Amino acid sequence: MARKVLIQIRRGLESAIGTLANGELGYCTDTSKLYIGTTGGNVLMVAAQSAGDMLKSIYDTNNDGKVNYASVADSIPWSGVTGKPTTYPPSTHTHLEYISKGALTWNQLKGV
Repeated sequence: MARKVLIQIRRGLESAIGTLANGELGYCTDTSKLYIGTTGGNVLMVAAQSAGDMLKSIYDTNNDGKVNYASVADSIPWSGVTGKPTTYPPSTHTHLEYISKGALTWNQLKGV
């Protein structure tokens, strides 16, 4: 049976939100940011003023325009990649199902 439960979220100015308890949510009324408390301190969950799901402040901490993990991936030499095939033999195939038989119509060119 469903129960009605009231979940309280600490609210206030970001500068005054303080350290949240482990699992406690805190909403900053001045910046629209949502934090959750962890054993390591407050962790930013959502920043309403950002576009998309990724926060630059979290994923691009050195501000070089590249996601931190992508920078690490760029530093791996090809010889350091494991599990890759030793050869890349071409496979026999055709593209007949994509090639029109005869002249193309305007709708085929437009992709309609």
